[in-house]
Amino acid sequence: MGFNLLIVDDEEIAIRGIVKGIKWEELPYENIYTAMDADEAQDIMRAKKVHVVLSDIDMPNQNGLELLEWINEQFPHCVTLFLTGHADFKYAQQAVQLSSFNYLLKPIDHRQLQLALQEACEKAAEIASFDSIRATYNQFYQQWQLERPLLIERFWQDLIHYRQSLASAYLDSALKNYNLPLQSDSHIMLIQISIEQWKEEWSARDEEIMTYAIKNVAEEFFLKNTETKGHCIQDGHGILYLIIYEPQQLASRDIEQLGQSFIEHCREYLHCYLSCYIGKDIPLASIREGIRALLQIERQNVAESCTVQLEQSLSQRTESAIAAMVHFPDWLVMLETGKMTQLNYQIDVYFDKLLQAKVGYHELAAFYFGFMNAILQWLQSKGINSTDVMQEQSWDLKEGNLKSLVRLKSWTSMICQQISSYIDAEGKQVSSVVDKVRQYMLAHLDEEFSREKLAAQVYLNPAYLSRLFRRETGLSLTDYMVKLRMNKAKEQLESSNLKVSDIAYLVGYANFSHFSKLFKKTTGLTPQEYRKMYGKV
Repeated sequence: MGFNLLIVDDEEIAIRGIVKGIKWEELPYENIYTAMDADEAQDIMRAKKVHVVLSDIDMPNQNGLELLEWINEQFPHCVTLFLTGHADFKYAQQAVQLSSFNYLLKPIDHRQLQLALQEACEKAAEIASFDSIRATYNQFYQQWQLERPLLIERFWQDLIHYRQSLASAYLDSALKNYNLPLQSDSHIMLIQISIEQWKEEWSARDEEIMTYAIKNVAEEFFLKNTETKGHCIQDGHGILYLIIYEPQQLASRDIEQLGQSFIEHCREYLHCYLSCYIGKDIPLASIREGIRALLQIERQNVAESCTVQLEQSLSQRTESAIAAMVHFPDWLVMLETGKMTQLNYQIDVYFDKLLQAKVGYHELAAFYFGFMNAILQWLQSKGINSTDVMQEQSWDLKEGNLKSLVRLKSWTSMICQQISSYIDAEGKQVSSVVDKVRQYMLAHLDEEFSREKLAAQVYLNPAYLSRLFRRETGLSLTDYMVKLRMNKAKEQLESSNLKVSDIAYLVGYANFSHFSKLFKKTTGLTPQEYRKMYGKV
């Protein structure tokens, strides 16, 4: 790297002596600039990049010390040396106070001056290196600040979906890295926001954009307006969760009324119906259990829409019943992902705990019914008929099994293994639930589209059905219905003489203009153009 030097002296002969007397080829200076006074020096520094200044002190108008003061304000990374005939200690003291790099007295040997210029150049290189490091740091810091919200959301998603550990050591390290006001032993509150229905016929992309808007509004309502710290995240299935870092901050407020106001705001301005499921104050390490509890409440809610439900008021089960069910969601995750080694280990651990607790008949019966309920619900959610998985007698639990931990454990492992083998053999298929919904949609193209009506056909919560349908088909219910209607319209345009307006009505569109816009968006042609090009009648 080449450096630039500025020599400032009101005596031309002094400047000429330095320029001619120094062996510049031995120094890493690229350009040598000269100035006869402080004003000229300032003009040069404004126009050129100057790394080192060699200046006299005694000059007219502004002296060298005043010039140094100006340089410190305007170009603080510039290295300055004084070469002067003044041996007065006061001058030297002022130069040191103004951070001058060196103070040299005239007359000076050229070799000594050359050495001083070499040292000044090394100092300039050190400053440039530090500036480069700082600039790189600032660049990455700004980038990190921009991406921090996404990194924080990914952190919470990894915790929820078992991709990261809930161990205290990891949590404390990660929370510190992301600058979150939590520790591994902190308590949090969860609020699940379940989007039940869109008032408009959105495309999948439109729904993503509107969901993002709901996410921002949720943070505004529950966090910013209440001066509460937290984050709103979206899990892999499209569900929104508010993670409240300071549950006590909302404890003094009517959170149920706050949730209802949020629901009404979204219904009026964001064209959607949604419900809020508000969890209890829980330890951070119990976040997965907290989410499972809210999902269970949502799944059981098939009657009410646009409602706020508090887990605290719905938790009627005894502690022993909760303890008997607590492992099942974890087991189902391992079963679905084919992690049978880990699942068998968890079964061993659980039954060892039952053995140590010296449980009796009633505890084993509670386990059996809880296990069967979890398995059957899970199979239903996958659209799998239980009788397809195994022979009916496999489900038969003999009375003796409820009197023996060993037999019950063996039966549990056998059931899990049969389900795992079925999943491996069948692979991923469109569930019977989704297939039934598709058949119903096809048979009712001319009727008003309603997600609630579809959900009622398969006895599922509308929000849950929407997530299941998208996961199985890759399309939203709305997008799929539009696809079916457009396919039906194309068939009619090709093979019949019906008026276009009648075809629109036949496939469920009373508004002809809306139908034409959707048809052109789908095919790139108007209905009339399509008939002219592909009509067979």
